[in-house]
Amino acid sequence: MAKSPRSKPVAKAPGASKANKARGEHEIVLDGVTYLLRPAHSALKLIEQQTGHAILALVQLGSAGELTIELLGIIASELIRAGAKDEATQHVGAERIEELIIEAGIPHAAAVLVVCLTDAATGGRTASGEVKATSAPAR
Repeated sequence: MAKSPRSKPVAKAPGASKANKARGEHEIVLDGVTYLLRPAHSALKLIEQQTGHAILALVQLGSAGELTIELLGIIASELIRAGAKDEATQHVGAERIEELIIEAGIPHAAAVLVVCLTDAATGGRTASGEVKATSAPAR
């Protein structure tokens, strides 16, 4: 498989800002680069459209170890683009991400992606990924 001609994003410096867990963000390291995975509404819609599966169905497939390399590439690339802070990452392609997932190890990448999708599917966030205010339990 030929490598994509797109430039490689710069690796995150040690101690640099990490994923905002309150927004449902996660990180995945592929080819020595730490990518931010942001489960924004737009990314989740694109994932469903491109895969033909609902987010919960993808979580179930992932939990059963049945996500294909193509599905992993679509999921990862959309979540990465949603969290992109630089031009190269905003245009990362699913096929290139598939290659990086294979090189990084499918089980590890799949686990990170399933956790991110599970977090997105459990609610508690606005459509833009912000934490919703929680109310105190009634007494």
